[in-house]
Amino acid sequence: MRALAAERCVQRRGYVLYVQNVHSMGFVMNAAKDLTATAVRGSWAASLNAAADRRPVVFHRGDQDFALLPAQLLRDVLRRTVPAPEIIAEDVGWTVLLPGHPVAADGMTLDEALRDFVSALRDYADAWDDRLHRAPNHQHAAALVQHVSVSDDDELLAWASGPDGQPALQQA
Repeated sequence: MRALAAERCVQRRGYVLYVQNVHSMGFVMNAAKDLTATAVRGSWAASLNAAADRRPVVFHRGDQDFALLPAQLLRDVLRRTVPAPEIIAEDVGWTVLLPGHPVAADGMTLDEALRDFVSALRDYADAWDDRLHRAPNHQHAAALVQHVSVSDDDELLAWASGPDGQPALQQA
């Protein structure tokens, strides 16, 4: 579990895998079929520099394609892709839930419910990384888990709070 947490921390501050092409250090990394993981490892600094410039770095390992990109870029894409949580004003307190996912939180104040929700997201991402990723009914959560992994708590709070910090509230 420690290795996974360290890996997640590196992802949050660094780069994440995704897919396309790059031109760097005098050689062309055009298609995933043309560049192997070994070639990327051999030119790691150049690959990171290209990714930092937001130029896609694509490579393959076996029959899978991967790409290297800044975590911020992935976070921006996932923020728009993963459905926003629903915030419900109850008679007493607040509920924050994510439809289609087993993640929800309650609190007496909206802030308390949102902070609890971020904690629940982290718990779910850890459980998904440990074992749930193998379960057919949780495989659809890969984008959510990546979003949680590349975001810090403040970024998740901002996402959960809605655009411009104005949540779309529902009445129970």
